[in-house]
Amino acid sequence: MVGRSNFVLAIAGFAVILIGWEIAGRMLGDMLLSPPSTVLPLLISIIEEGRALRALADSMAQMLLGFALACMIGMPVGTMMGRIRFIDALVHPWVSMLVVTSVAALVPIVMLLLGTGLTMRVAIVFLGSVGYVLLTAYHGARGIDAKLVDAARSFSITGVGLYRKVLLPALYPYLVTGARLGLIHAIRAMIMSEMFVITGYGGLIFQTGLDLSVGPLLAYLLLLMIFSTSATAILQRIGNATAPWYEARQQLRD
Repeated sequence: MVGRSNFVLAIAGFAVILIGWEIAGRMLGDMLLSPPSTVLPLLISIIEEGRALRALADSMAQMLLGFALACMIGMPVGTMMGRIRFIDALVHPWVSMLVVTSVAALVPIVMLLLGTGLTMRVAIVFLGSVGYVLLTAYHGARGIDAKLVDAARSFSITGVGLYRKVLLPALYPYLVTGARLGLIHAIRAMIMSEMFVITGYGGLIFQTGLDLSVGPLLAYLLLLMIFSTSATAILQRIGNATAPWYEARQQLRD
């Protein structure tokens, strides 16, 4: 019943935004803010054309390299930070500085070091997402109930067995949440890095913006938002499918 109520509220909120956007667009005109009645046909047109979808697919395939690297490094390091004080003291200040630093400010430095190719874009995606993956795992590891660990040790469960049977199941909701946050920032970082070198989907958005045509630009942005929302929803469903206790934990929070 609660889920249905939330769905109805979400639809209502979405409808209010669309109506407000339509009214504002008609008042300001297409040159300043194209209304949904203009943007949606443009969105259908660019999807049917196929160029935008191909560019988006290529960009996201490259993004996945940096995102996978962020998860492979961020999850175990964040877990160790949460469980080992020495690693926490050593790594935490640098991670905190990375998270609060705009990735756009790092792009020129990364370009000087790695050039303008795939390696640079993967590095930017990694830098833009690893901090969120790492810190979420860190807070999850710190929040594990000590009683669970003590109970496991009383049954002679230590070392790798402790991580596999106790810590990983307890951490799983945080790891999935961290991955979802990291994915959002990974997509943003990829688009931003492509806008610097005018390639891929980010370059397409940048070039469209130069044409001073608001309608097509909003259509490209809307397609990106639809993809990003769908990607995070798929990641949540994967979490629900692979670990039933993840969905139960989310329902308790709701």
